[in-house]
Amino acid sequence: MIRARRRLRSTIRFRLVMTCTATWAFLAPAAIAAPAVDLHELSWSVHVDLINAGAGEDLAYWQGIIDSAVNAGNDLLEGGQGPSDTPCCTRMVRSVSVATFGTPGDGLDVMNSASDETAIGNTGGAGSQAFLIDSIEYCGGSAPNAIGCALNTTCTGNGNDDPNVWMVVTVDSLDSGTLPAVVAHERGHNACLSHVSGAECQLMQGAVFTPGNGGCLAVSECANFQLGRTTTSSGLECSCFDNGGSALADGTICTEQTNGLCSGGLCGVFDGDAGVRLIAAAAPGTASGGPPDDSITISALSGDWSTLAQFLPAADDVRGMAYAHDSETLYGVVPTVADDEIVTIDPTTGMILSTVGTIANGALEIVSMAYDPGPTNLASDDRLLVLEAGGMLGEIRWIDPAFPSQTNLLGTLAFGGTTLFTGLAYDSIHGKLFAATPFSSDGLYEIDLSTCPPSPCFAAQVPGANLERDDASLSFSPITGMLYLVGTLDYVVAQTTDYNVIDPLTGVSMLTLNVDAFTPAALAAVPEPGFGLMVAVGALGLAAASRRRCSVSGRDLIPVGGGM
Repeated sequence: MIRARRRLRSTIRFRLVMTCTATWAFLAPAAIAAPAVDLHELSWSVHVDLINAGAGEDLAYWQGIIDSAVNAGNDLLEGGQGPSDTPCCTRMVRSVSVATFGTPGDGLDVMNSASDETAIGNTGGAGSQAFLIDSIEYCGGSAPNAIGCALNTTCTGNGNDDPNVWMVVTVDSLDSGTLPAVVAHERGHNACLSHVSGAECQLMQGAVFTPGNGGCLAVSECANFQLGRTTTSSGLECSCFDNGGSALADGTICTEQTNGLCSGGLCGVFDGDAGVRLIAAAAPGTASGGPPDDSITISALSGDWSTLAQFLPAADDVRGMAYAHDSETLYGVVPTVADDEIVTIDPTTGMILSTVGTIANGALEIVSMAYDPGPTNLASDDRLLVLEAGGMLGEIRWIDPAFPSQTNLLGTLAFGGTTLFTGLAYDSIHGKLFAATPFSSDGLYEIDLSTCPPSPCFAAQVPGANLERDDASLSFSPITGMLYLVGTLDYVVAQTTDYNVIDPLTGVSMLTLNVDAFTPAALAAVPEPGFGLMVAVGALGLAAASRRRCSVSGRDLIPVGGGM
């Protein structure tokens, strides 16, 4: 999956950025001296039979694919994906322009024998050689459906790798959306790493769980990866790390981006994902369910997360969450036996502050919540949109935060499984309500609120989204104009937690990650601490841009070729 750095898209929001920049230095801590990057320089070659200029797949096209995959693979290595991951100050880079190898029809575009493997491995000169071919059927032995293969050498600890270290990746991995993880995984074999088992997000798992990209590394794996560098003097720094090799706190100023902020070990623009922090109610440490009685904080840029606090009283589970930007209030729903409680939550500590309302809904239950800021920047026209489910139908209702003990009917949702509409998010820029579900084939629904009076509300899957998730939780940020989704996927051999950043206009996931395990039940996008002060400087600009009212499919388990 190719990551694109996202900036604010409207001219009004751009004025906000320019207004806020002047106050930048006063709002966030600055990074201290950063460690040098342990750099892996790779010479890339594409098999000549992949070149199809008539279809737009010329050498420049494949070079762009490789560069994007390498950059996204670097984010997996350098960024965090949860408590079991070690953010690692190491990167890969293409050292020369991509070249072609082989001759038309020689069969080396499909590596299916020992002779093919030897021929590819002997191509190129000394140093680190990387090859892109169509597919792999042999990697040290029969390996049907493998999507990567590499020479697994012995680490020496010096700054120059062994001669003729090679790795092979495939168009199959590109098609499955896992090429960044496969590139980093195979380079891991070059750095003497072997396959591991354990946390499903681990980079060196023997199989890639599609559609995610897992990048979790142990401390020792990071050290070995760094020792596999090709140069002892890269001239680059990891500006979101301290000299001890640990990631700096989110919100720290970094230098690799203009007006950069650290988030999850990566440096991003403050008006992009680095300026967004996600708060979730979850059961940390497992993707197989559990009471959502803990709050966790998630980096919107890298998917890194950590536990904030247990909700108190300890029996309280939070099943819906939304952040009201106008009042800077984080709301949650705590279901009880006979009613639902509306609570406020401290977005910094994750603790429940108070119960502000009680919804007497009997056997019905609010399963998801979203925030609609109304047509102005005043809190007086805010409303919380909720889905109340039970029986055969669900009802979309709204709550005035000034009167949080009563709900108002918008319309019914005519689905038999509305209790599974566990994610709800309102795109206040385009006036669209979205719901996240486990239903195939796409999972993500758009609910047309204009059809609700009269009922029922019309809802349809976003075509091509392919975002069905169990335990789905969804949120929208007016800072980036993006939807954020966390949920779990059930494979035959494992349950994974996946994180997506989604363009609401197209339904396309701009970032897909397999992160360290937790089971979510609610999600809210809040500004990174310090960003809220900048928003206050340009509140009128932000308000003008962002306020407008207006059965699970199968998953693939793809083996990654082992090291040789």
